[in-house]
Amino acid sequence: MNNIFDSHIHFNMKADNPVDDFKRVVSILDGFILILNTKEEKTLFKEEFSKNFKTDYPLSAVVFSYELYERNLTENLITQNIKVGVKLHPRLSNIKKNDFDKVIYKLEEQKFDFIIVDCFYYGSNLDNHINLELAVYIAKFFQNTKVLLAHGGGHKVLEYMLYTRDLKNVYYDFSFTAAYLKDTSSWIDLIKFFKFNEQKILFGSDYPEFEVYYIKSCYDEIIQKSLNKNNSKFIEYANYKKFMEIE
Repeated sequence: MNNIFDSHIHFNMKADNPVDDFKRVVSILDGFILILNTKEEKTLFKEEFSKNFKTDYPLSAVVFSYELYERNLTENLITQNIKVGVKLHPRLSNIKKNDFDKVIYKLEEQKFDFIIVDCFYYGSNLDNHINLELAVYIAKFFQNTKVLLAHGGGHKVLEYMLYTRDLKNVYYDFSFTAAYLKDTSSWIDLIKFFKFNEQKILFGSDYPEFEVYYIKSCYDEIIQKSLNKNNSKFIEYANYKKFMEIE
């Protein structure tokens, strides 16, 4: 699999050997964004990957959930010219609308190259379903920082397209969404989204939720139906390089 960059992968902490499993997955990628949501994932990264990350994965980045921020670790990675991002996950972090200023205050204390906002809706705690509002708030406050809307809004994909297209620093991935919502009414919305936003969409798998090859086939089907072609250099690698500021 050539010229494929995955903007959204995780360690498979349920695998018999998460380190070997991760190396297997990324061996088919030219670059990736590794997202660390838990303390266990952060510890695994520090012990097994942080020392040689730049050498082994030069076109890749690591993202920490904003509660996991550790100044010494983050600044050490940046010193090594490793791209570092911070992730906001309203459901996992229990972020509500009245927490936005607190989130901004904490982000201003950190060093990072880009921001990811989780934009998939799940669960009955409606107070945390502020993903879109948070994404817009963050993108407007950090106008000079690229913001990736992970999962592209899930079943609200058209709302995200209409409410965020004027924000120049916003990009989208459809990790998980492209596979999980396949053959639903949202699939038609995805086709429309891809048609009008080819140069702002990144490929993402959300491994281990879905294998890279499978969600790649979902992306390919959407690309064929929306753009009437078999592949898209923008979605497969060009947008990733632009987002990550890679020459």
